[in-house]
Amino acid sequence: MSNDTNNDTDIDKAYVSPYDKFLFEFDATHKKSVSQMKEIKKHERIALMRDDKNYPEELSGIWTGF
Repeated sequence: MSNDTNNDTDIDKAYVSPYDKFLFEFDATHKKSVSQMKEIKKHERIALMRDDKNYPEELSGIWTGF
């Protein structure tokens, strides 16, 4: 059996919805808010602590006071 009959039901994996296009354009043309910048900074720190095996534990501060 040929795969030509399955092409009608294949999912378009490169599809971008109109909503995603709008949000991408909006993000590209507007400055980030203060709260967005705080979230970005927080998650960059979390990713650094997660991904950097040499991250010094004394910088994490979670155990301060124990």
